[in-house]
Amino acid sequence: MKKSPIILDAPPPEMEFEGFSKRTFHFLHGLKKNNNKEWFEAHRNTYDDDLREPSKHLVGAMSKLLFDEDLPLTADPKKSLFRINRDIRFSKDKSPYKTHIGIVFPMKGMKEDEWTGMYLGFEPEGKNDMKVYVGGGCYMPSAPFLKRIRKKIDTEYIQLEKLVADKSFRKIYPEGITDETGSLKRMPKGYDEGHPASRWLKMKSYTFGTTLTKEDLMSKKLPSIIIAKIKAAMPVMMYFAQS
Repeated sequence: MKKSPIILDAPPPEMEFEGFSKRTFHFLHGLKKNNNKEWFEAHRNTYDDDLREPSKHLVGAMSKLLFDEDLPLTADPKKSLFRINRDIRFSKDKSPYKTHIGIVFPMKGMKEDEWTGMYLGFEPEGKNDMKVYVGGGCYMPSAPFLKRIRKKIDTEYIQLEKLVADKSFRKIYPEGITDETGSLKRMPKGYDEGHPASRWLKMKSYTFGTTLTKEDLMSKKLPSIIIAKIKAAMPVMMYFAQS
């Protein structure tokens, strides 16, 4: 069943993004060493001024660029920014705060259990460095959505292979599409083991990614850097979004 065309909304007023700062990274390294409420409350102003506010400005700048480039992804503080508080109800790790920062840009018109889009993540690494990742795809789709994806791959796998092999895509995402959740050992029900698209049909997630640097995070050009990664991945994301 074909979905209706995606209509892009007008962006909010442009927000100037000046880049994250050394104070941002110092805060995250400090939180990693002192993951408790007392330390966080003592440094809440740093969190607000040097992490939360720049994140909002990044999302605002992304919203403007996505609109200008006619790219059907959402950049909205309510949808793109995660809370820093961890859900510790069912976790053995009772650390109250996340030290891994995630900012998402989901495809427009998709349901929550059909998550397809792009993601920026960064976290402390070593003594003073940051591990930075940008990527996307279709992450842990619900059973009904995964069923639709497999049905499409069953007859349109050659198209998927061409999209993944495209030079523009592989230049930025040299590992192509992977399944970080772990693929099935056997073919899903209804598909033969000898199917030429067995690799794709066994997957439970379809994701791709690459790394950025701490300097990228500090750059005013970060929104444009992310947009370039999105453009290279757009045909692949549309393949899954239109399943």
